[in-house]
Amino acid sequence: MKKEAENKYSVFIKAFIIEAIITAVGVLVFAVIMYFLEAGYEYSAVFATVSLAIGCFFGAFYAAKKFGQKGLLNGAIVGIITFAIILVVSLIVDKGAVTVNTLFHLIIFMLSSVIGGVLGVNKAQNKKYI
Repeated sequence: MKKEAENKYSVFIKAFIIEAIITAVGVLVFAVIMYFLEAGYEYSAVFATVSLAIGCFFGAFYAAKKFGQKGLLNGAIVGIITFAIILVVSLIVDKGAVTVNTLFHLIIFMLSSVIGGVLGVNKAQNKKYI
């Protein structure tokens, strides 16, 4: 039982490492796009949110693929933990400001991670349908 719990934690830790790497690559790609298009910084928050949503998708996809079941739950766990981390960081940076964007981020992260979890389970079972 203890070994199984350690395995679950290690899968989620690897999922968050994958999420962080993909998010960093997304931010880098969007930064290059903004540089070459000479876009202002007003789009940087949108690009950061999209990058993190893509990272959530692939992190949940990995976790659900490894577990092979309960993709909705595994995706929701990845999304909630990601949102909690982002919320704490933004509260520290903004000195306690919770805005309407906070709810928007929750919805975006949950949707992308739940979709990633469902697709990850279906990919793990080699089904021909979603």
